[in-house]
This record gives sequence, structure tokens and C-alpha cells, in this order.
Amino acid sequence: MDKLTATISFDRFSDMPEFYGPGAAGYRLEMVKQRADFLDLFEGARHVDAVTYAETPELMVTMLTEYGVGSLDVLIGNADNYADHVNEVSTARSLVQLRQDDRLVIRLKNRKTVHSKIYRIVMPDDTVKLVQGSANLSRNSWEYHTNQISVFTTDIGTEFDEAFETFIDEYRERYSDQTLLEGLVEAIAGADSPQERENRIEYWVGAGDLDMSDTAALNRDAVEDLKAVADRITAVVDDPEEAAETVAFVEGPENADRNITERDDSTDENHSETTDSTAEPPEVGLVESAHETGLTDTLDRPRVRAPEEKIRMGTSTVDKDVADEFGIGLRNRGGTVEDHSIVAPLSAYNNQVRESTAIPTMSVLPEAEQIVIGEDDEMILVATEDPTSGVLNHCLETIEEYIETVENHGHTQSETAVMAKMYEAFLYGFWAPFANQYAEALSSPSRTLDNVLQHLYIEGKSDAGKDKLTEYILRLISDNTVISGVDADEIGVKAIRGIREWDTSFPYAIIDAEKEKLHGWSPIRNYWSDWMPTSVDQPCLIFTTNDALPTSEFRNRMKILNMDVSFPSNPEDPGFHEAQDDLSNVLERRNPIFSYVARRMLTERPWTDSHGTIEDVRQIFREFYDEADRPQPEYFPADEPAEKTYDTGRLKWQRDIQGGRITFASEPGAITADFDREEYEVYDYEKRLPKRFMSEKSATSVYIGAPVEFAEWIGHSVEDLLNGTAAVGMNSTQSDEVQDESSGFFARLFGD
Repeated sequence: MDKLTATISFDRFSDMPEFYGPGAAGYRLEMVKQRADFLDLFEGARHVDAVTYAETPELMVTMLTEYGVGSLDVLIGNADNYADHVNEVSTARSLVQLRQDDRLVIRLKNRKTVHSKIYRIVMPDDTVKLVQGSANLSRNSWEYHTNQISVFTTDIGTEFDEAFETFIDEYRERYSDQTLLEGLVEAIAGADSPQERENRIEYWVGAGDLDMSDTAALNRDAVEDLKAVADRITAVVDDPEEAAETVAFVEGPENADRNITERDDSTDENHSETTDSTAEPPEVGLVESAHETGLTDTLDRPRVRAPEEKIRMGTSTVDKDVADEFGIGLRNRGGTVEDHSIVAPLSAYNNQVRESTAIPTMSVLPEAEQIVIGEDDEMILVATEDPTSGVLNHCLETIEEYIETVENHGHTQSETAVMAKMYEAFLYGFWAPFANQYAEALSSPSRTLDNVLQHLYIEGKSDAGKDKLTEYILRLISDNTVISGVDADEIGVKAIRGIREWDTSFPYAIIDAEKEKLHGWSPIRNYWSDWMPTSVDQPCLIFTTNDALPTSEFRNRMKILNMDVSFPSNPEDPGFHEAQDDLSNVLERRNPIFSYVARRMLTERPWTDSHGTIEDVRQIFREFYDEADRPQPEYFPADEPAEKTYDTGRLKWQRDIQGGRITFASEPGAITADFDREEYEVYDYEKRLPKRFMSEKSATSVYIGAPVEFAEWIGHSVEDLLNGTAAVGMNSTQSDEVQDESSGFFARLFGD
């Protein structure tokens, strides 16, 4: 028997009464042997919702173009990198067009493999076929298998149909948070010509490369020379006996007048002290930083002074106007412009980068196990020897003292949460210079890097200390050569786009970024979309802002840290001078912690595993605490991101529920939260809810379409929320947490 047909009804649905009333559904159980027979079910459909284990990309195009299907929304349950299945440019081109026409959404699984196969097929006559069985939307499903399906036919909007649709929605919310093509479609929207559009599609499929800009090409040439110098110097510093040239290790940059490291003069006359007043100046001088700690016998962060080094940039394949403009700046600093190249001193190039971008050149050299930062005619060697436990203890203690200014001088109801998020910002800052190594490890024409390599977004009031925190992180990374970010008022789209052309991995911090401006900086949304292994390095972006959250299209690209704290900001404020003194004392303490993070990252190369990003720096800090034999502070985010442990949105909702400012009402399959707040305030509460709650704001209310999941997230039952029990107080665990978070603030407020 290949087919069984019947008419059925369900006693739980009031519009499908017993004895096959007007809400009854047609039913058939069918053995399907041919793919064409299965596809006949979809022919002429107005819309199809699907959850399937396997789906062939070409088959989707066929359904939408040859079978008259109006639109298709499908969740793919089996592939971690589904885009790798798109092998033909023509298929990719069709998929993009269908996505742009709002006819196709392909949802990708985010964790578990989904073996389910269910289909909701909406027909033009307002009937709907609800299909469940073994059949996938893939070619292999039909080449080697016979499939069995159950097909229910009913009207759109019946309770049966709505229940089936809710079932599909639950799969989407639980098992998918990303759609195929989103990065590519955004990039194509910004394409300047049909040819660029085609180039991007070809690159996405893996059939072509993206051209880098002329400015990027010039900088790539320059940085290649810079890296060559750094490689040579690093080899000399690490193993002077193997040096191919004589290099003097000096304190004074003018002449090599004494060695910093002692040598056995009898072993090699080339390594004797250069004390003779007639001696030639060194080719390269190793000089001290002005910010040495003196904690070790070696230098924390030595600098190579190379005044005679030249940087060369080829111009034969570069637009003449671009080369001329680039050359003018270097000529003014001592460079020369020749027929097919630009030649400039190291200092000229370093200073031009700094003037053009407000950040220094920074290059990660995995093979040399070194990071170099350009500063005038010097190169800072960042990665130094592994520290002793005593030095690590000093470094960790200094960071903790900075963070604990929250406890000593800040006013907040979330003390531990704010300190944990401050620590998280340090971890991000120390990871950021390695983002291009992670991009290379994770890069695939089918992967959206913007979902992995996030920007940092630090929000808080004007006196929350977020700008000082960012500046301190920049100081630690740069050996105090960068002491501030860039004012958001001084930059625009051109600057955001241009920062990617200068081949530097030093983080680019934008201070006081207003939400409206950020929304206008379109390159942020697909900042990494053009990146490929042959690209120049580009910096991670850090934003500080007084505004609330940006729109969802930007939030998805950002690691968001909320600094819910206020520090004394005016001289007349109580505690202002004490807070300033304590902060100055911390900032004056030398802290080479990033040198040790860099050394560990370069020797272990965790990006080669392609599993973590900031988590790799988190692991290094756990190791540092163990090696320093120092207890981890309570606020150290040891196991997961601080913004996950201390979810700002959840804390805000919990406080208002506990304070009686939110009441809940039941809706069919949902609940509504009514706020005793202004409408503009409620908007921020709704934005902070995870997407899976299917929330929507209306005036001072928020509709929540997934009440059970919301209740679990907030720490109550749906019944407690509806009957008002939750407003009496949190459960014991949450009460203790809120008490701990608030104790420091209330103690200072009441003088206890």
C-alpha cells in the first residue's frame, strides 16, 4: 500500500469538532519514491515554512523558479558550514537575488543537529498543507531512499495550523540565530558597480579574490619592509651569536656607548663593548622605554632605534593620483618620490600613519614570535620573556587596583557586575591586536566574520569612567604611546572605511559615539566582510557612548558592556580629590602585562584551533593567576563573558519586577508587561530582551511571545509573574545577589 487517506479531527482544537465538523483536516499517509512527486506538494505554493535536516541549494532555487513557490523560509539542521555547499557562482547569484527580493530566508543551526523534517505549505486558496515525515529537501534524500510522509490539509488560521506554525517557530528560536547570505547581501548593497557586486559573489563562493584599494597596497608594501626589519632585529636580540651583523645594545640612541646585556668579550670580538669614541654609530640601537618597571633584569619593552632604515612602496600598479597624494606627505618628512616607487625613512612612514589614523603601526609577527609598534624612528618590541610570579603578581594587582576604584569611589547598585565588565574590557583590549590572526584562521568565503570578530561597545553615563578605562587599556597596549581615543565628532564614514587600509592592528577607539552617528557609519555592519588572507591588517573598533543600545543590526556585531556606575566628576563632589589621587597612583604604576599576554599568545597560537577569541585571553589570565599564586577576585570573569553572567537587561527587569514597577497580564500564548515608566524608558527594556522571546513594544507595554522562556530567564515562574508574587521579592539566590551588588552603594549612602 503506497497511500492511506482519511479525514481526521482533534478534540483539543475547538474549531475541529468531533464527527468531522467544519474544522476537520484531510489526512494522507504516503510512501514517496520520487523527488518529483514530493516537489509536486509545493507547486504553486504562496509560501513555505520548513525545518529540514538537509537541503540542496540548487533545489531551493528550482522550487522558487520552476515550481512557482512564492517564498521559502527554511531552517537547515545538519551543516555547520552550509555555505560551503554553494559551489557555483550562478547558484549564489540566484540565492542572493531571491534573498534581496524577500523570497528566501535560509536559517543556519547554531548548536544541536536538527533531524526533524516538517513543512508548512500555504496555498493560494488559503488552504495549508502540514507535512511531517522522513523526506529532506536534498538530492541525496531521493537518490538512495524511499520516504514516508504524513500530509494534513486544513484552512489557514485554524488552531491546528497555528499550533503547527508555533512548533516551527520554536525550532527557529531555539536552534538558529543566523541566516545565510546576510553578510554578502549587506556587502553587495554597498557595491559601487555591477562588477564589484559580481566580484563579491565570486569571492563568497571561493571563485575569485577581492581587489584591495591602492592606499592599502601602498601600506602593505611599507609594512612588509617594516616586518623585514623587525624580523632581523628580533633574530639578533633573541640569538646574538647567530647575528649576521654587529648590533649595539645601547641606552643612548646617539652612539653605542655601552652594553645593556653583558657579553663575554673573549668569545667574539664583534660583540665587544662599543666604548671607543671613534667607533661607528650602530646600525641599530636597542634602547630603553621611558616606562620600564625595573621589576626584572631584562627590559619590559625594549625599543629598536633604526634611523637609517628605509621603507619602500611600489607605485607602478597604483593609481597616479593616489600615489602622488601619498607621496606628498612622505616627501615633507624626508621621503623621495621616484618613477615607480616611494622611499621614506622609517620615522616618516610611522609618523604619516599616526597623523592619518591617530593610531600607530602595529604588526603581529607569529614566526618571529613578536609584535612591533612603530613610534617615530623606533620600533617597540612588545612580546618579552615570560615573567616571574612576582612580576605577574604586580601586574595583576595593578589591574585589580584600577578596577576596584569602582568599589572605593563609585556609586552603583551593581558593584560586582561593573567590576567584572571592566575586567572583560581589559581582556578584549588585550585580544584585539590578534584579531587578524583569528580572521585568517576563521576566514572562509562562506563564513561571516562580522558575527565572530565583534566590536567593543562600552555604554554608560558621562561620569561612568568608560573613557578613562579605554584610555588606560590603550596605554597598556602601546607602552604609553597612545593615551586617548579619537573624538567621534572628528570622524565619519570615510574615516571608518579608511582605517582598514593602513595595515595596522592597533585598536581604534572612538570616544563619545552618539547612537545617531553610529547608525550612519554603515561600514561597521560589514567591517570584516572584505577581509581575506591577502588583505592588510585592520584594527578592531572600540566605542564608548553615553547613549543606550544601537539598533539590532549593529548590536549583532558588538560585544556590549554596560558601566552602570557614577564617579565623582566635579571638584565640588564629595570624594572627588581622593578618587583622582587613587586613580593617578594606579596609572603611574608601570604595568607590562600586555607584553606577557603577547608572549603567551605568540608561543601558543590559540587562533590555530579556530574555536575561541577572547576566551583564549581569558584562559591566559587564569593561568597567570595560578602562576602568580594569587587568588582570583570575585569579579574576575573566569568562566564566561561578564556581560553574560551579569546580563544588564535581566538585572534591569529583575529590579523593576522586585520594585513593583512592572505588572503582567495574560495573553493567548503570551504575556504582556505593563511598566510604570515613561515610554522612552520602556524602549530600552524591550531592546535588551533576547530575540527568542519574540517581544514587541507598544506604548508603555511589552508583549512577550515566549512567556515560559522569559520566566526562566528572569528567575520566576509565569504564575508568579501573573499573580504578582514576583514583586514581593526575588528568590533567595537572587536576593542574595542583589544584596551583594547593592551593599557597597547603600553602605556609603547611609554611612554604615
